[in-house]
Amino acid sequence: MCESTVYLSEGGEKVTVMEEAAKVKVSGTSIMIVSLSGERKTLESVEFSEADLMRHEIILRPRKG
Repeated sequence: MCESTVYLSEGGEKVTVMEEAAKVKVSGTSIMIVSLSGERKTLESVEFSEADLMRHEIILRPRKG
């Protein structure tokens, strides 16, 4: 499967937001994440930072400003 773990990076630490994420959708200043099982989480005031597809990781960070 091609699911990824989504992390929020703050102060040099990575906090797991969701494991087995199947979809990540950016909409303005929010990001919606949907898991393989259909669980949904929406994070406000965050932005995309990095995707490491070999490690199945998606990194988000707090939006500045």
